[in-house]
Amino acid sequence: MRTAHKSAIWFWALAIAIFAWLFWDARTAWRSLDRPEIIPGYALAGLMVILAFFNARKRLSMVPLGRGAFWTIGHGIGGVLAVALFFLHTGSLWPTGSYEQVLAGSFYLVSISGVLGYWMQRVVPRRLTENGQEVIWERIPEEIAEIREMAEKQALECVDETSSDTLVRHYTETLAWFFRRPRFLFNHFLGMQRGRAWLERELTMIERYLGDDEKAYLDEIRALAEIKIRLDFAYAVNGITKLWLLFHVPMAAAVVVTMIWHIILVHVYYL
Repeated sequence: MRTAHKSAIWFWALAIAIFAWLFWDARTAWRSLDRPEIIPGYALAGLMVILAFFNARKRLSMVPLGRGAFWTIGHGIGGVLAVALFFLHTGSLWPTGSYEQVLAGSFYLVSISGVLGYWMQRVVPRRLTENGQEVIWERIPEEIAEIREMAEKQALECVDETSSDTLVRHYTETLAWFFRRPRFLFNHFLGMQRGRAWLERELTMIERYLGDDEKAYLDEIRALAEIKIRLDFAYAVNGITKLWLLFHVPMAAAVVVTMIWHIILVHVYYL
């Protein structure tokens, strides 16, 4: 942890030094009636390529290219530097040309998704640990299906053993919807408790109409529902993380490709 903190300090110092030098160079070029956006533009292009290598580094985790934590720190601070260099290069928040607006919009989307990714990387692992239900994301639907079968079995056994259909009717009309697939996904991702509150309300409502022998089956369903809630949380958090990757990485690649085309156009028509 202390080593990572020292690395962050060095990365920040390097980023500030680079920006200060480029800002001074751009100001000098502006005073001499030269083009101040050229050097920051090339620096931004090089930095974007370096940041793109971060995804390649994650795919080559078995290759000794340094600790992943250092790459993560460098990627985050490099992203902040890229935003600063973008404003230094463009000189405005929003360019005027349509092609430049497409490039700027793509860059903003990558930057915003990068901030979201940094937040998820800081928060998601801790929340998954606190959830206490660790399972491979692709296996969660299978796990939910098994829980649903066990819950249905408890409801049917209650009818056979107690000759009362109160619990099974409530399960069919209400709880079956909950056990059918992951529910309250966005609410789980935000860390809210709407799903748990809904479940507790439904279970408490039916409990008052059950006899003591039926409540034993309800308790079994309640325990299964608690596992289901935890699986829903893991499915929501991991699923949105995967969706983020499917957005951020292709969008970053598109920005790099568009940036290269932008450099070609500048050399052909302006330099």
